[in-house]
Amino acid sequence: MRKILKSKLFKQSLIYGMTNAIYSGLPLILLPFLVVILEPEEYGKVDLFRSLSSVFIPILGLSAVQSISRFYFDLDEKSFKEFVSSIQIFQLVTSIFALIILYIFKPLVSIDDFQLIFFCILYFFFNQFTESLLIVFRVKDNAIHYLYVRTFNIIVEIGLLTIFYFIFSEFTWILRVLPTVIACFLTAIIAFLYFKRFNYHFEFNLSSLKKALIYSLPLVLHMLSGYILNIGDRFLIRYFLNDKELGNYAVAYQIGVAISFFYTSFNLAWTPTFFRLMKEKKIEMINKVRILVYISMICLAILILFCWIILSPYLLSNSNYNISLQIIFIILIAYTILSFYKFESNFFMFNKNTKKLSFYTALSAGISILLNILLIPRIGILGSAYSALVSFSIIFLLVKFSKHNEEIA
Repeated sequence: MRKILKSKLFKQSLIYGMTNAIYSGLPLILLPFLVVILEPEEYGKVDLFRSLSSVFIPILGLSAVQSISRFYFDLDEKSFKEFVSSIQIFQLVTSIFALIILYIFKPLVSIDDFQLIFFCILYFFFNQFTESLLIVFRVKDNAIHYLYVRTFNIIVEIGLLTIFYFIFSEFTWILRVLPTVIACFLTAIIAFLYFKRFNYHFEFNLSSLKKALIYSLPLVLHMLSGYILNIGDRFLIRYFLNDKELGNYAVAYQIGVAISFFYTSFNLAWTPTFFRLMKEKKIEMINKVRILVYISMICLAILILFCWIILSPYLLSNSNYNISLQIIFIILIAYTILSFYKFESNFFMFNKNTKKLSFYTALSAGISILLNILLIPRIGILGSAYSALVSFSIIFLLVKFSKHNEEIA
């Protein structure tokens, strides 16, 4: 354990942890501010923007960016640059196509829905372009440059949000979403300059794209199913209940999902290291890291629960939000279990067994949808919390029982 704490992995995890906890956890950090200035209905729309933006990654991008970290270890430098460039050009084309389709069907959707989808498409492309650079930084162990890019995005978004707050007298969901989209656009420009500096020529290679899609296409089902597990309940809450209940659940969800923010921060550094350890067949080292991760996530969940118990009376005292401690408790347990699943799923990624992983995720997502449909009309947003707990537990057990075969594959 002492060796782990002194390792390069631990040091990089601290860098990734600081930046990703702020970047991915920005909705949680801004939560006390947003529950004061936004009504539950408006906060629900902000949450829908985040949810729909995530869904576009497998729909428009076919999850191709996910292949970059894996193929770095299989390709030479020139081929790898063509590989990354081909993915970026592909996603530019799909984004333009999506905007054209949106404008064709504009008369059929409401103004709010049109604006929501429009912002989501723009955010998808800018975000995925930047993410491809950040993945390159990770596989090359360039944590400092990763820190620079993420920090720039965070500073711009918070700066714009502050400016909008003081300029506009009435704060709506659009004024919360616009800083995110604009900051992502400016960060994508920084990413473009980085790529030019590293001699990426943005050449399209069909063979490279085929390699990426063969690997990532099974991940489309995996990621779509994963998003159904994580965000499908939002749309069902909106359908069965209303925007106010969606806003209440979104706040509870942000508290519980803090577990996921911290694990994701660790996993940014862990994934390339995990691939190297698997190539060297150092399973014992991986098992030691697993123990540390499991204990850390459980302790973190307990800490977050106590923080919520202490702070919630002050956060919600002058607002229209109604969030029970029971929902927070259930979601915290669910996302602790989900972090365990994410750790074990790395074995499937290394062995390129994305089809089996996708099947497990799809099965769990189907169970989640069924439970939400059955429970939300009966017990409201508490039903979504129970659905998350059951479906996350099922997918963890499926992956855990199959993991041994993946270790020795």
